[in-house]
Amino acid sequence: MFRRLSAIEIAEGALLADLALIFQLAATYLPIGGETFRSFTFVIFAILVLRRGLYVGIMGMCISFFLVSVTIGPTHIPLMSLQAMGGLFLGYTMRLRMRHIPLILLGATCGALALFVLVMISFLLAGLHVNTIIQPLRDLYHTSLPVISTIATRLHLATFWHNQLYPLVNTLVNFFFTYWLLLIYVTLWFALVPAVIVIYLATNILVRMLGYDVRPFPDGLLNRVLQQNVRTFLVMSRNRESGWLLRFLITDLRRSYALVKRSLWSRHKKQGYKV
Repeated sequence: MFRRLSAIEIAEGALLADLALIFQLAATYLPIGGETFRSFTFVIFAILVLRRGLYVGIMGMCISFFLVSVTIGPTHIPLMSLQAMGGLFLGYTMRLRMRHIPLILLGATCGALALFVLVMISFLLAGLHVNTIIQPLRDLYHTSLPVISTIATRLHLATFWHNQLYPLVNTLVNFFFTYWLLLIYVTLWFALVPAVIVIYLATNILVRMLGYDVRPFPDGLLNRVLQQNVRTFLVMSRNRESGWLLRFLITDLRRSYALVKRSLWSRHKKQGYKV
């Protein structure tokens, strides 16, 4: 896996690492809307893997870690590491043209594992025990039982609650309190499934807009409906009655993308590098 990088690979890796640093700076210091810039970190490393492979992507991630630790501080590295590794994962799986459902399930599983390890390390570094979370949940459960019993009695469901529903709930709760590590991991997994879907959708759309041949998400009928909505939106934006601001934003976005693309790669084309 270890190999000598070419000049263009080093240049692209360093350039995209600088872009990741800029987005982290914007997410840290902008008072409003700064957190939205963190999502672009996924796109940056996905593009780097699609262009130059996983090895260059890992090297770019290490460079971005160094830049972030020097400029902002090493405390921002754990959160950025999740975003960077997520971008590397999306870029590598999209390069392999993996199917959507295995990609989402694998992404949620690996992401939940990474978050689980990060949470455990955070508790260890803070000198806290996980029982500081489990014990309040136990107290909340035992406190809520009389309230639920009272509500069931008022709704004339006391017999159903005590004979059928309560034994099942009590068994499940005791199981999860016994295996609380599994409870934390399962909770993180279910929380990450919709997050992975949204991040994958946004990254897939942006990567395809940049011209990379990846499997569209969603595909089939949903993809056709989405493309039709995008075309309708563009047609409406060109209409004079739809407002000058929307037309200005789309025109400016296209002009900015063309200028950035020409300024980034024209120098390498003049030197004879393959882009």
